[in-house]
Amino acid sequence: MRIALIHNARSRKNRRNGSSFAVEAQALLGKDFVPSDTREGTTEHVRQLYERGIDTILIDGGDGTVSTALTAIARAYPADRLPDVVVLASGNTNLIAGDVGFGLRGMDAIQRLRQGALRSSVRTPIRLSWPGTDRMPVLGLFGGCAGYARAVRIAHSPTVLRFAPHDLAVGITLLSTFVSLMFRKSREEWLRGDPLRIETGGHVYDGQSFMFLTTGLSRLSRGIWPFWDAEPNVEGLRYLDVSAWPDSLLRATAALLCGRAPRWLRRHPDYVSGRTDDMTLVTESDFVLDGEVFSAAPGGVLRLERASRFRFLHA
Repeated sequence: MRIALIHNARSRKNRRNGSSFAVEAQALLGKDFVPSDTREGTTEHVRQLYERGIDTILIDGGDGTVSTALTAIARAYPADRLPDVVVLASGNTNLIAGDVGFGLRGMDAIQRLRQGALRSSVRTPIRLSWPGTDRMPVLGLFGGCAGYARAVRIAHSPTVLRFAPHDLAVGITLLSTFVSLMFRKSREEWLRGDPLRIETGGHVYDGQSFMFLTTGLSRLSRGIWPFWDAEPNVEGLRYLDVSAWPDSLLRATAALLCGRAPRWLRRHPDYVSGRTDDMTLVTESDFVLDGEVFSAAPGGVLRLERASRFRFLHA
């Protein structure tokens, strides 16, 4: 096993715990210690890791760092020679680590990794692209648009980040939506949604969307799971589209925050969930992927696809 570390010194837990781990890790790993940078900068570092035969990459940061690292790996490594990935939960939001995290941090994680006999799980990230533009595709594991993009801006405000539990990113985001619905002016703006056209698997959904969500994960924090389909154990992108002015919104949200999708919800036309390998969205909304807000492209066309399969290691 040849390991490397992508380290985000700006992540919340790394700032709070000081630089002692970074100093020790850099002394141990040398040039295989990579500071998290822009996607382009990280890609160049990761390309050098591939050339040196690195087969296991630790990612020390939050969801945004994981997205940057997975994007860099997909660009630098052949799809059939991807390295094993170890996620160390160190960020403002650690939604990904809640599903595929290693379970240890710091030098304890490196020492445990070197002992071997680890468990693993496979996930297929979302590949987000902008057809007809020169924007490079990016990878991530949880995203959405319409009301979700609005809610993320609230959830990322200094007040929420300071006081909210960081592993409740989706729950805090959904709850912030309900706060906005308490006020008439913002309620009308939120409930009328955004224009959204979804094309997937021969089906087309076209109208106003209150909220759109998608994920490549298999589990979210605290039992929250706002998705359902007839094949729960099959790989693919899970998605949920909630129509504008949805009926029984409070009742539906209460169920999904508890990880339940009762029969009435599955049959309700205002709530559409499923699994797909690829889909095209046409929307004027920003799209949020692992906490990063991407502005809408000219024409509003987005492409969501299954990326290559990644193997995540667990202690």
